[in-house]
Amino acid sequence: MDLTITIEQNADLENVYVAHFQGAFDGGIKEPLEEVGKKIMESTEKTNVIFDFKSLDYLNSYAIGQLVAWHNHLMKKGGQLIIAGPSKNVEDIFNIVGISTMLKIFPDVESAVASLG
Repeated sequence: MDLTITIEQNADLENVYVAHFQGAFDGGIKEPLEEVGKKIMESTEKTNVIFDFKSLDYLNSYAIGQLVAWHNHLMKKGGQLIIAGPSKNVEDIFNIVGISTMLKIFPDVESAVASLG
């Protein structure tokens, strides 16, 4: 299954981006991940990135590693990586591997954005 990611800057809050994931986050398709990674690595101070996982079907250990790396990079610059709308399956995986204690997780993008404003 392919992965599609679209990234948009939030219209109301400076330095807030929303990345909408659709498909399987498993490292099989590198191009969309490279775009997200580039945006994060080039981020300025206090950049916050919300990953909208509402349409994410699957993630694996590769995805977990990427999330931790991107989270750490943003944290060093005073920002954060926030997860919005994960399925029950994805949320269960986060709980099992301990990601849910590291990342803020919200039921939807709107509540994630509201937490920043």
